[in-house]
This record gives sequence, C-alpha cells and structure tokens, in this order.
Amino acid sequence: MDNKLKKLNPEFRHALESFSELAGAEGMKIYLVGGAVRDLCLDRKTFDLDIVVEGDAIKFVHKFCERNRKKFKKHHVFGTATVYFDNFHVDFVTARSETYAFSGALPKVKPATLKEDLFRRDFTINAMAVSLNRHDYGTLVDFYGGEKDLKNGLIRVLHDKSFIDDPTRILRAIRFEQRFSFRMDSVTLRLLRQAIKCKAFNSVNPHRLRDELIFILKETKPCKYIARLFELKALYFINKKLKITNKDILLFGRIDKAVYFYKTTFKIHRKLEEYILYLTAILIKLSRKEVVVFTERSGLKKGDKIRILSIYDNLAKAGALDKRVLPHKIYQFLNPFSFESVVFFYAYYPDKDIRRHINFFLKNLSIMRLKLKGHDLRQMGFAPLTLYGKLFEELLHAKMDKGIKSLNDEIKEARAIFKKLSA
Repeated sequence: MDNKLKKLNPEFRHALESFSELAGAEGMKIYLVGGAVRDLCLDRKTFDLDIVVEGDAIKFVHKFCERNRKKFKKHHVFGTATVYFDNFHVDFVTARSETYAFSGALPKVKPATLKEDLFRRDFTINAMAVSLNRHDYGTLVDFYGGEKDLKNGLIRVLHDKSFIDDPTRILRAIRFEQRFSFRMDSVTLRLLRQAIKCKAFNSVNPHRLRDELIFILKETKPCKYIARLFELKALYFINKKLKITNKDILLFGRIDKAVYFYKTTFKIHRKLEEYILYLTAILIKLSRKEVVVFTERSGLKKGDKIRILSIYDNLAKAGALDKRVLPHKIYQFLNPFSFESVVFFYAYYPDKDIRRHINFFLKNLSIMRLKLKGHDLRQMGFAPLTLYGKLFEELLHAKMDKGIKSLNDEIKEARAIFKKLSA
C-alpha cells in the first residue's frame, strides 16, 4: 500500500506524512481508514481523507494545528475533529465502538481499539485501514476480509444486525453495489430484504434518509441505481405505493441524456442540481398532496421543493410547446422556470417540436438582452417613465419575433411601441 499512497496528490501525501511525524513524536497510533483506503485498493481517485487515532483525536488535532497554524473544528460528543487546509480538509476520529439504544438511533460511543472501530463500519470494503505509523507506514490493516471482497466484487456487512442498527446502510449498500458494479453476498442481500420487509426505515429520522437518497441521485447516471432501489422495494419510505414501470426506466434514461446534452451544449448556463430531475421523476408518480407530504417530512430545502412542485404543476402545460408559437410565447412560458424544470420538460417529452423549442430557448431566448437602456429613452424624451417597464417587455418580445439585431432597429421599434402605449 505504500506505493499506492505515493500516488495520492502531493497535498494529500504531504499532509499524511506530517500527521505521521507528529504521531511518532507523541507516541500515538494513527490510521487512514474508510473510503480512501477502498479507493486506493481499487486504484480510484480519492477525495476524502479520514483518520482514526488510537487515543484522543481532538488532542492530536489541537497539537497539529498549533504547530502548523491550521484551523480546526472539534466535536466532543463523538470525539471527532476536522483540520482545514487550503484546498481540502481531513476528518479525525477517536477509535471507538458503538452501541444503538434502538434501531435507527444515533449511536452511543466509547473509546476502543482500531479493530473495534473498524467493526462498527458498514461493509467490509469500508472497514480497512492503512497504517500511518513510522514502523509500518503504508501497511494495509484488514481484519475482516475487505481486500478479498474488493477483488471478488462483493458488498458484505460485518454482522447480522448491521441493517437493523442503522437502516440507512440499506441505501448505502445499493449505492456501492451499483457504483462499483459489485453484488451483495447472499447473506447481506437476505439481511437487507428482511430489514426492508420489517420496515426498518420507519425508525430513522427522515432527514437522514433524504441525505442518503440524494447521495444516490448525485451518482453518475443514477438510472440503474433507481431501478435497483425499486427492485428491492427500498423506496417505500417515500410512499408505499411507489412502483416502477418500463416507461419510468425510459424516462430516467432520457434524463441521463438530457443532462449530458445540457452540460455539453449550454456551458454558458449555471450548473444543474441534477438530482432534482431524478427525484422529480420518482415523485411525479404520486398525487400532489403526497409529493408535498414527502418534501415537508424529509426537510428538503425550500428552493428544491419549489422547483419540484413547479415541474409537477406545469408538466401538462409544457406539452403544449409542440404547437407552432411565436418565439416570445416560448420565452414567456419557459423563462419563469429553473433550468432544472426546463431540462426536465425536455427529457419528459421526446416530441421533436417541443425539444426544438426548448433548445431554441436555451440557446437564444434565455440569453437575449436589449441594447437599448432606460437612460437612452430619457435622452430621447420618452415620458412618462411609468411606461418603461411595459415598453421594454414588448420590445424584447418584438426582438425575439422579428429578429431585431441593431440598436437603431431597437430604437425604431421602441418608438412604435411607445406611441401605441401612450395612445
């Protein structure tokens, strides 16, 4: 593993070496753990560094930051701390064991050994560590067969109560299974199905389920993830009536393509919150009341809730874009919506005319601006000023419909519009 550590970007590598030096000086043992170790074993790029300290993690971080003038945050309840570097951060945790008062509860923790700490984790592939200690720096620590499961492409829990202790692991199992094209071993799959059948999600705070679902929907091309969620009946926490059809699968696939089309064709526009499109595609199968209940219970951000409901409420109206209409009519309909809504309409309707109109809006209408300004009108003696707002609205529409290009042509059109408004 030492050779794999050397493949980390220089900033990460230097940070780990600095931590190792301090641990040696303080007589403490520290280990790189979790997803970073898994990704190193798979030769995948890693973005997060998590370190376990056999001892007091907060004390270790405090000393490191004093010596290196870094900022940090500490959380005494869980014995964790975060060190902030210029371009990344590193999370530290005191090696701990966990007990759950009831299914879905947040765990009670107490200091423990590295072996006990790794046993509390979700799956064997995430329960490996790499020593950052001088005498065995870079050595893989694998008590539970995680490396073998990686080679065999298996998702495996560490104990039979894993999904009961923390039912959000059901969603994580599906996420890792699909991300890496792995499969759950027979015991893990049986335990997962049992937990779902026993309605284990009912004991979990809906906000935690929301977060795990969003993680899934933020994966690259989450269509296959969603299909697997439905296959395992793991979305009943949204609504027990949710079922998937071939028509739904086709829609998820069209969303994949629409998102790619938007990202590669319209780089002038802001980045999409892509998961909103996939979540909406799941929720449109429900009644409006059921959609509202889910968005409120799960604590979705207000803006996300507004975007989802705007798509839901206007989906049928968007179907009328197949008609021959003037460009300004296309603009009037689509401009009030978020880009997520517009791209969803594009994905939902494969009709060529609808897609042509949406493409024209994104490429031309959404960025069209007038050259003529208010001070130009004042210099030309246009009065009263109260008509300016309506004038500019009609002038923009005329520019869209008539293909007006120059400032002189805008002025000419403005005079005609103002004369009409003043009559």
